[in-house]
Amino acid sequence: MIRMGLAENGADSLKAAYLIMEKLSTLEEGLAHNLKDAVISLNHGIEILFKLILKNYEEYLIFADIDKYMIAKKAMLEKGKDNVLEVNPLLKTVTLNEAIRRVKYLCNYDISSDFEVAISYLNKIRNQFMHYEINLSDGEMLELLVKMRIAYDLSYDFFITYIEDLYSILEDARYEITIDDYSDEIAEMHRSMMEDSTYEEYRENKFDY
Repeated sequence: MIRMGLAENGADSLKAAYLIMEKLSTLEEGLAHNLKDAVISLNHGIEILFKLILKNYEEYLIFADIDKYMIAKKAMLEKGKDNVLEVNPLLKTVTLNEAIRRVKYLCNYDISSDFEVAISYLNKIRNQFMHYEINLSDGEMLELLVKMRIAYDLSYDFFITYIEDLYSILEDARYEITIDDYSDEIAEMHRSMMEDSTYEEYRENKFDY
């Protein structure tokens, strides 16, 4: 079973971008696909977390067509569904740029011009990766590395400020444990329990006279 809310979804992508950026300087080969993954993950994390802010303010602000949202919301309530996309999976949410506009002008959040410029640049590079092809010189690649880091830092500061519990969600994001590690962990827990049980039995026998 997978259940990932907007906070977990956005934090997961933001953390993925961070982890990739941290290893970029160590790479001899494989820079291109890691840059691509970092750009796409960071852009996605930013978009999802802006949509979370909209949802926390008023859920309908996430959706591009509010009339279609209201129709889906009515059907959702009548059918006892959990969310409007279960009723109408074709409902479209707002673009990243529109999400920023709504957060800024409808929800009255202060978004710095530096943050907006960083997101605009990142989104431009993301669109090239996603929809066509990309060709960057060494200088342009260095510019991307610098601006991507700026975008991450500004995003982190902004969302940590306005999204409750995001810090702890980010800390837990991308946690993994292999089947072998899990088996070893269970075995260690069982061994510790047996040792505790043996010790308690020893204590009981020692003092039971």
